[in-house]
Amino acid sequence: MGNGMNKVLPGLYVGNYRDSKDHQQLERFKISHIIAIHDSPRRLLPDKHYLCVMASDTPDQNLSQYFSVCNDFIHAARLREGNVLIHCLAGMSRSVTVAVAYIMTATHLNWKEALKVVRAGRAVANPNAGFQTQLLEFEQYKLADERRRLRERFPSSALEQLDRVKCGMALDNYQELLQNRDICEGNCSRGQKCPTGASLAPYTIGGVSVVGRGASGSAKESLSYTIRFIVDKWKANTFERSSSDLDTEVETDLDNSYEDVCSSSSGEELMPHVIYYDADCNAGRFVKNVDAPSGDDERQPAHMTHLARNVEEEQAIKSTKAKRNRRKRHSKR
Repeated sequence: MGNGMNKVLPGLYVGNYRDSKDHQQLERFKISHIIAIHDSPRRLLPDKHYLCVMASDTPDQNLSQYFSVCNDFIHAARLREGNVLIHCLAGMSRSVTVAVAYIMTATHLNWKEALKVVRAGRAVANPNAGFQTQLLEFEQYKLADERRRLRERFPSSALEQLDRVKCGMALDNYQELLQNRDICEGNCSRGQKCPTGASLAPYTIGGVSVVGRGASGSAKESLSYTIRFIVDKWKANTFERSSSDLDTEVETDLDNSYEDVCSSSSGEELMPHVIYYDADCNAGRFVKNVDAPSGDDERQPAHMTHLARNVEEEQAIKSTKAKRNRRKRHSKR
């Protein structure tokens, strides 16, 4: 699940930097909106709505200050049947934190439950310790107000039923992944053998050999023990090149596109370090629907309700089959 962007909710995807410029993936998932959140975010594709957020992947980076503007961007896009990709560099920490904050706001889940929803779709999701603390503090002190603000800004309840069903399915799937040892929460103590098959093999970071949880060769290998180890493995498995090579690729892409982007469209600074770029082929701000006539979105509730009904029917069929299988196993005993 770490290769390519991953769907975490209808209309919401999380990925890495390479996914953000993979035209085949963007076309296949019909991505219309992109949140680029890393150290040097720029609009690379003029036909997409962009929210560029400058933020580093360090525990002391204040990411919670951007939750509201990202929530507006994501929610407005989804209400208009758009598909949003949130990406940082590796698609593990910054982008995941933004996705978790949105899911918390749009649903009634706490931050740990929302993270499980993301990890059910993207196993490598793992915000750094500082971002996890910010999610906890957001839940404790700001979440109620942010939920109220989002409801007032976007009165439509079209997504509520669909998200409730999808989140329930994701949480069930997460438990199945844990039971099947396909995913690990990374709570094992150092020196303890991992039940998913990770071993205490030495690995290298920056040329220094470190003893930690390394690859065991198992297909169910855990990728979630430490952020540094995850990033090290991800770069090796995905890029097969060094960190400096990846940074060079990012810088080259930005150098090649920066002049074209600036000349074609100047972004709108929504707040410090946050710039919005409108899609050239679709004029209108991403929050336009806030002031639209009530009839503008009348089709939305019916559309979303239909999707939710289909999902619920699929879940009911799956549940019925599971019960039937359990009865068969019980009768054989």
